[in-house]
Amino acid sequence: MTGSEEENFARLMKKVSREKPPRVICVGDTVCRNAVRAGRTSWIKIIDGKEMREETGFAFRGNRVFIVENEAGTIGPMAWGAVAEAIKHEGSLLIVRGEEDLLALPAILEAPDNSIVVYGQPPHLGMVVVKVDENKKSLIKTVVDAMIRKPDQDCALT
Repeated sequence: MTGSEEENFARLMKKVSREKPPRVICVGDTVCRNAVRAGRTSWIKIIDGKEMREETGFAFRGNRVFIVENEAGTIGPMAWGAVAEAIKHEGSLLIVRGEEDLLALPAILEAPDNSIVVYGQPPHLGMVVVKVDENKKSLIKTVVDAMIRKPDQDCALT
């Protein structure tokens, strides 16, 4: 979705209202902040406390709070597990010490079908809305498989 944060979020709210997904998973502080401001407490929030690499200072809350380390440019196994566990509980907040950017990938793979995963497109280009289905999971699995570190390669997934 392209447009202002307000326009995009209004369109997202209409989509969620119409489709009634089993889970909405927001990845990134900007998207999560907009969800909180709209009163969407049941949505799963994955944050790192930064927007455009600057500290946000926004006070996020969650029904269950998970904290995990995840290096920039990676998807660590503990972070993947934390994403999977957070998705099981409505209103979860996953705080990432490091970077959350790539965690949209395990969110798509771990989410129930027909869920929606939302993440921002910096710098202020809009947001990406993914409706989870088997085709999307297959595509993301191919991407993740290509990222897995081989013994003689330097790749993103650790």
